Amino acid sequence: MLSELPGHVLHLSAQSASDAWQALGYAHGRWHAWPLLLWRQAALGRQAEWFGSFVLPFDSLIRMLQLPATSQQAFEQLPQATRRVLEAYSTGLNAALQEQDVRLRDELVLLNLSVEPWQPWHSLALERLLALLALPDSIDAALPLLAPLRAWLHLYGSQHSVAWVHTSSDQGPVFFQRHVYGNLALPFFQEVILSYEGSRRWLVTVPGTLLFPAGQTEHQAWCVFLTSHRARTEQHPRASLPLQPVYERLRLPSGDEHLLRMEQADAYLVLRELAPDTVRVLWWPGLQPVSDLPAWLALLADSEVTFQLFDGSGLRIDATGQPVVLGTPPVIEPIPGGLLVGQTPWHRYLARRLRELPLSPNPPSEDHHSLWAAEQLSLLLTLIDSLHTTDTLLQEAYTFLRNWDATYHRASIGATLFDAWLAHYQSRYDSLPPLSLPDSSLRVQLRQALHVALQDAVSTLRKSLGTDPNRWRWEHAQPLRLTFPVWAYQANLPAANRYAPVLLPGEGHPSTLRWNPSALLSDRPAPAHWEGWTYFPHSQRFYVRRWWPQPDRFLGRYRMPNPEPQILPLDPTLTPIQQTTLRPLR
Repeated sequence: MLSELPGHVLHLSAQSASDAWQALGYAHGRWHAWPLLLWRQAALGRQAEWFGSFVLPFDSLIRMLQLPATSQQAFEQLPQATRRVLEAYSTGLNAALQEQDVRLRDELVLLNLSVEPWQPWHSLALERLLALLALPDSIDAALPLLAPLRAWLHLYGSQHSVAWVHTSSDQGPVFFQRHVYGNLALPFFQEVILSYEGSRRWLVTVPGTLLFPAGQTEHQAWCVFLTSHRARTEQHPRASLPLQPVYERLRLPSGDEHLLRMEQADAYLVLRELAPDTVRVLWWPGLQPVSDLPAWLALLADSEVTFQLFDGSGLRIDATGQPVVLGTPPVIEPIPGGLLVGQTPWHRYLARRLRELPLSPNPPSEDHHSLWAAEQLSLLLTLIDSLHTTDTLLQEAYTFLRNWDATYHRASIGATLFDAWLAHYQSRYDSLPPLSLPDSSLRVQLRQALHVALQDAVSTLRKSLGTDPNRWRWEHAQPLRLTFPVWAYQANLPAANRYAPVLLPGEGHPSTLRWNPSALLSDRPAPAHWEGWTYFPHSQRFYVRRWWPQPDRFLGRYRMPNPEPQILPLDPTLTPIQQTTLRPLR
């Protein structure tokens, strides 16, 4: 039985595990056909067949990295029981793809796309694609097409994901997690309550795959970040590697073919030849026929997990309520009655803020105060305290900064000025100002640099937001911009207005518990995020907070009914909006 609960949450009741995987495949295909078919086309290196030569470089990158071939090989090397899980999932997914309502989905009709059957190994290709997109930005120099591919699919920024456990005196441990995944307007996660064989699981799934970055069983709850640092470039003598030539053919809509030639040895791929006897290579586990599917399934069975494509870093809470670190996240910080794990230096300020706040049964993820900004502001104001200028707008900006409380709420003008000020300083000197006062000999130079950066910030804000500083609100200066794939890059497509970007007011900062991107981030802003929390083990209550765009009328454009993310309980006892009886093939 498939029940749709309020807020697009799904409850799947099955008699066996095989039936449950078929139902999950059907649910993904029924509700997420367009994004999972687009991701499959990208993972197979066949986007040019849909969109022409414009995306041929992306297909070349995928084929160069052998994603389709190694995914097929990985499927063949999985244990038979694991292959049956993928086969059951693909059976349910194909059942959904054959339905008329799915084949007539707006995107498929507007783009005149046909639907091919889903093969079991296709889910492993998607897994590999997501692992590729999750590689750190440091690898972009070796794979220059990777950043444009992330932008094309709007999937990136997972390094900003964070999780923590703190103990509330009223309700025991509270397990909070946030997954950041780019600027994709379409839902990236599907929440599913899975009931079969007398047990119940709360899962946060990625359509088209069997990835469960968040979930809960009767014995544990977990958060696994979709990040990976398992790639590096190396320099080797050619003779030291058993390199073999590999050929790939790319097919265009016109019928023409493009031939690729690579050299590969196990997990090594030749990027370029530095000298006749020396090559620069990429090492990445995805070049080998491996999969993390056994690790994801082990989470459901409360077993030990070992990841090969993703880092597997994250946080788990066991049946006794104790937090357990998964993998080796870069940031591990103690907080009252628990632990925070993160991946960027900003997350250390989140841990410090959690130590300051009073314990509460509700997650404090709406807090807008930045300890980092408070420290920086106090120091920098002492350096520019002697600011003398005849520019009245600059004087007014300085007054706003002096009166700012280091809080990134929507109406804050000081937040806009402060971030713009430091962003101009960072772009000019390739770093942020020091966190302590320099020697007196350097203090004059720093004061002058800060004066110039503030002048540049005010000039930029005057041009972009007008001459009235009262309009320089943070919600206007740093809005959340969510975009739809394909339409964001091809404006001549039909129904362009329907898929126009969704703009939401900005609120929060990377240094606050409330997430919001900032101009200070060196990477591309990633506003799209999913949040969830559970009270475990004393109460099996799971809540999620996320956006889900809705068309405002028949064939109208997508909008957010509420600029605030919706909070939803994953509660199987709620009255379903609709129910569907699924009869699995035997």
